[in-house]
Amino acid sequence: MDFKAFVLDLDGVVYRGSEPLPGVGEKIARLRRRGRVLFVTNNSTKTRGEYVDKLSSLGIEVEEDEILTSAYAAALYVSEHWGRAGVYVVGEDGLRKELEWRGVSVRESGCSAVVVGLDRKFTYEKLATAQRHIQQGAELLATNRDPTLVTESGLIPGAGAIVAAIEVASGTRARLIGKPSRIMGELILRQLGVEAEKTLMIGDRLDTDIAMGRALGMRTALVLTGATTREEVERSRIRPDYVLDRL
Repeated sequence: MDFKAFVLDLDGVVYRGSEPLPGVGEKIARLRRRGRVLFVTNNSTKTRGEYVDKLSSLGIEVEEDEILTSAYAAALYVSEHWGRAGVYVVGEDGLRKELEWRGVSVRESGCSAVVVGLDRKFTYEKLATAQRHIQQGAELLATNRDPTLVTESGLIPGAGAIVAAIEVASGTRARLIGKPSRIMGELILRQLGVEAEKTLMIGDRLDTDIAMGRALGMRTALVLTGATTREEVERSRIRPDYVLDRL
């Protein structure tokens, strides 16, 4: 297949935590010679600029417009729907900064939405505050529902675990912003500028990366260096076009 563009997840595909996976720099350089490369991550803990710096530290040079994150997508969504309205954030600095750079007011009261991402300092107090805002009419937005996050030492709880806690406490189902939502899908296609059928989506999760690629009409490749095992692929109804040991 003569692909013209490649959409790559980051955690579990390009690196685990702070460690690059073997040979990824050379492979990404080869993909660039064949077409457009776009990195798309559900991890909301860093800004796009911080991901540029992280990839650069691993020897992979990218531009900011070659990266889409669920934090950036959430900031676009909030600013387009509520303008400069206030939001309560359960998340880390990357999510707050992306929202603020779009003119959104991150605050503790008078909130139109509660925006939830991975928060490694999540507390009962944050859970109760999010619940209160939602009960008062704020919309619940999830940057992603990933149950786990790939690190160099294995899997740790992901944003999906925090989203689930807030959903249960508030009795409200969150609107999903990141993969595999239509919101992120439309953003990917707009950023790529390449026909979906000429694009390969590469990721390590069946229910986000592969499901997203299939929904957009792309070909899909699952790599086994992240969250999904070959046994899980064989049991799943979500079938990638290719299953690869690594990128």
